[in-house]
Amino acid sequence: MPASPKATKKEIVTAFRTREILAAARKLLEQRGPEAMTMGEIAAAAGVAKGTLYLYFQSKDDLIQALIAQVGENILHDVEVSLVAPGTPPEKLIRMVSVLLEYLNRDRLLFPIYARELLQGEGASREGFRRRYQELEEKFVTLVTRLFADGIAAGQFISANPRLLTFLIRGLVRATGYYQKAEGQADAAKEALPVILTLISSGLIREKQSLAEEAAL
Repeated sequence: MPASPKATKKEIVTAFRTREILAAARKLLEQRGPEAMTMGEIAAAAGVAKGTLYLYFQSKDDLIQALIAQVGENILHDVEVSLVAPGTPPEKLIRMVSVLLEYLNRDRLLFPIYARELLQGEGASREGFRRRYQELEEKFVTLVTRLFADGIAAGQFISANPRLLTFLIRGLVRATGYYQKAEGQADAAKEALPVILTLISSGLIREKQSLAEEAAL
């Protein structure tokens, strides 16, 4: 197997500078909100010239799209970690939903922008963002579908299309985000967690008594 090519000094500097810019933008986003913050403020916070900032991101929209994609990559990583950790499929599902709602609470300022970006008209920059995010979403769907398939095979989830169950769970989390945005409820994710876990426990997870009865047959 051929070794991966080593990153060049320029690539290392570019990656580092990009992370610094996104970190600065994220802090400003939390302090000022997406509409109020400017590229000049982001450049100053990141310690770069405004012209340098535009070498990395052509506009504030491009920068915010990069922030959303970064969050998506972090979510995918943490979801994968939650699913490979020890536990039964139901335990892994509950752990994963908790991870998703924690992100929704932490990144509530980005969710409305994410939802808007997916509904925006065609455009070269938005098309790139959609393609990148769709790749992340498909990886997420694949991971969770496999979880449901394993749980169904083990008799621990109700018998249903595992991909459908994945989309339903994802829909519940997104609905929480829309509620959070529409109602201005900062604690919507915390409020939704016990409700969604109750729905999972009573609707998706097969009762232990039923499993024991089947085993006795």
